[in-house]
Amino acid sequence: MSRRIALTVLVPALIGTMVGVGMAAFRPSERQVVGVEESSSPPVPGSDAPSIPPSRSPSPSPTVERIDPLPTPPASPTPFPTPSPEPTATPGPGYDVAAVQQRLTDLKYYVGAIDGKAGPATVSAVMAFQKVNGLGADGVVGPLTQAALDNPVTPTLRGGPGTRIEVELSAQVLYFVQGGELSRIMPVSSGSGQSYTTASGGTARSLTPVGTFTIERRISGVREANLGTLYDPMYFYRGWAIHGSNSVPAYPASHGCVRLTRSDALWLFDRAPVGTAVSLYGGTHVFTPGSGAAGTDTPAGDTPADTPPVETAAPAPAPTTPPPAPAPSTPPPSTPPPAETPAETPVETPPVETPPVETPPPTPAPTAPEATTPAPAATPTDLEPTATGT
Repeated sequence: MSRRIALTVLVPALIGTMVGVGMAAFRPSERQVVGVEESSSPPVPGSDAPSIPPSRSPSPSPTVERIDPLPTPPASPTPFPTPSPEPTATPGPGYDVAAVQQRLTDLKYYVGAIDGKAGPATVSAVMAFQKVNGLGADGVVGPLTQAALDNPVTPTLRGGPGTRIEVELSAQVLYFVQGGELSRIMPVSSGSGQSYTTASGGTARSLTPVGTFTIERRISGVREANLGTLYDPMYFYRGWAIHGSNSVPAYPASHGCVRLTRSDALWLFDRAPVGTAVSLYGGTHVFTPGSGAAGTDTPAGDTPADTPPVETAAPAPAPTTPPPAPAPSTPPPSTPPPAETPAETPVETPPVETPPVETPPPTPAPTAPEATTPAPAATPTDLEPTATGT
């Protein structure tokens, strides 16, 4: 039992001694520090201090204050020069533009330069070709358009004078025939069918007249009208005109006029003088002048002050059948025939030459009212209604 107690006391003491020795080995000797301090201090004469220095109790180990190093700012990354992008070629249209331009020229859709540039004139020609061939008119030459260029549809015209304009409103294209030959096919945009407010405050619908007309007057250059700006307008019925525009979509979008691109309108203006025949047919948002259909006197494109009067714009009245000529009658003889000879009456008025309604009596007499009364004047039935449309 005593041995256990001794071990319990001695073992911790031994361990503590070993720890202390180890710690002393790893720090500077306190005696050296104290010796230096004491040697630096001269002895005070007459002091009672013993020659042998008193024992010093071990001082606690000095506390070393830990000083954290100043934070080092993170090094900014060295900027690397941004590599300049390599120039990339602009993607082309994906087809041989010059070959398409030449093909459209041969088919009467394109009249510009064969320069291999897909500009507005090329796009407009492609749209016209797509309309005639029943394709989506977006002006882009894709696989379907390429195939149609190899086997195109031949348009069917209505016919007429050797130089004329035909507007097929169903397809939204214009055909220009010159000297009996098809000269050009162009895309157009006609009346949208929507309602709009006229300059006088009324309401009219955006309709395009159909029928056969002629170019009545033209204005070279810019025409500022109530409903917008017209370029090189060619009027074919009152205020309705074929004119250039900055907006010619693939669908009907005008107030009733026939829109062309500005370059197409200028091209046509130089070739279609006053008097050129104009035929418009097909379409949905249309009206026939003189039929009583909805229309207006102040449409699409021009002001009422500059609109020709009804008599100028209306077509010529239809020919009327002249009244039948009165039956010939034989003048009475100087000596009246005796009453007892009725056989002479058939000789004087042959039954073959006299209509049954106008058979003269047995004794013929000249009918002055029938010979002098003129035929009644014909009343035209195809004039445009003067009331504004809805």
